[in-house]
Amino acid sequence: MGNTAGRTTTHIEIDGHDFLLPATTDVADLMSRIEAAARSQPTFIDLATGETLTSVLITAQSRVVVYLIREDSGAEAPIDTRSALDWDL
Repeated sequence: MGNTAGRTTTHIEIDGHDFLLPATTDVADLMSRIEAAARSQPTFIDLATGETLTSVLITAQSRVVVYLIREDSGAEAPIDTRSALDWDL
């Protein structure tokens, strides 16, 4: 068992959907692309999520959260309980 101290996983949550990003992802570049998309007309951005490519439509109203989890910390993704209570009936 190797030393896992310092190893992190990067997640991005867009409108409540969580995506695990590969360690090779340039997070600063991805955040810049999301910011630019949010300032323009609705625009798709591509996310490389492991062996798949996911396209996500970004608008000015998109809610985006980027977070890192240390693998040895046992921490879990933040939970937004407000979205669970926001129902349009």
